Amino acid sequence: MIMNNSPIQMEWFYCLHGCEKTKLNWYLLEMALEYYDRIMGSAELATYRELYDEERVAQYCAYYARRLKESLLKYIRGQRKTVIFYHEYAGDYYPQHDERLAAVLSRIARESFDSMWPGCRACPQQCLWEHEDRSPLFDEYKD
Repeated sequence: MIMNNSPIQMEWFYCLHGCEKTKLNWYLLEMALEYYDRIMGSAELATYRELYDEERVAQYCAYYARRLKESLLKYIRGQRKTVIFYHEYAGDYYPQHDERLAAVLSRIARESFDSMWPGCRACPQQCLWEHEDRSPLFDEYKD
């Protein structure tokens, strides 16, 4: 299923047998969607978007969100005071680019997280706090 008119697919966030349809993975899907929208709307990344089509940008956003999982878990468990948005995530995906692009992409990832945070705290799904629970949203929004 394509969500939010973006090429990001729900299936990228859980295994085919549904064993990872957790609330945390739903959150990561939402994070990838927000990140994608911000990248596609960023004047600063116009040149980047000329190099990569929407599908490639969507794949990168899903990759970055999934890589963020460990940092989120450490934050949720109280092992860190904040979520860390590593430049290396972008650099590993795009090794041919310089550090400046990685820094911009990581900053936009942080902005995506920050914009979602107020809504997450009030959301009845409680994806971050009940992160191991199964998310019914994967099945509810399935075509």
